[in-house]
Amino acid sequence: MTSRRAVLGCLLASTVGLAGCAVSDPTQYYTLRQPAAAGTAPAGATASTAQRGAAEPGAAIIGVGPVIMPAYLDRAQLVTRTDADQVQIAMFHRWAEPLPDGVARVLGEEIGARVGTERIVTFPWRGVVARTIQYQVVLAVLRFDGRPGGDVTLDTRWRILGRSGNELAFGRFTKVEATGGPGYEAMIDAMTRALLLLGQEIAAQLRTAPR
Repeated sequence: MTSRRAVLGCLLASTVGLAGCAVSDPTQYYTLRQPAAAGTAPAGATASTAQRGAAEPGAAIIGVGPVIMPAYLDRAQLVTRTDADQVQIAMFHRWAEPLPDGVARVLGEEIGARVGTERIVTFPWRGVVARTIQYQVVLAVLRFDGRPGGDVTLDTRWRILGRSGNELAFGRFTKVEATGGPGYEAMIDAMTRALLLLGQEIAAQLRTAPR
């Protein structure tokens, strides 16, 4: 009996010791900031939604997406540029949502605020919603990465399609945005600022699009 108790005691002590040595998950998760978040809007783009254009009755329904990403970016981990043709995958710094979804969300918020509509839907959509969309914004991302403490580059081609799928506008948008500070948070803020500028360019085209 004494021997059995001694063995059980050793096992219990070992279990407690292992629990005490357990290491918490070091992974950190990030999202692209909401357009209204402090410090994310580019110069001249910090006005509230009401100042930028209040939603009007009968405002257009705008669909944002699909957002097409290159394979090196379409992953959970943050990607940073180390050289012209080299990137680094940050294993413990990850997106909290798929990057295409985050891009569509931020872009949709900015476009809606600039055009003056709350009727923004993001891809995918089905059924009745698909039939009510008046304009569709399709985005092909060529590059969207940066270097903590350096610059972020957003390079895209965008299209605006009408209700019947006809192309109403097309453009190429390239922006190099300084992070303004070290760390991943500053880099993601710079990514958001670049997206807001893209949203402004697309919104300007939508405001002149035929109804």
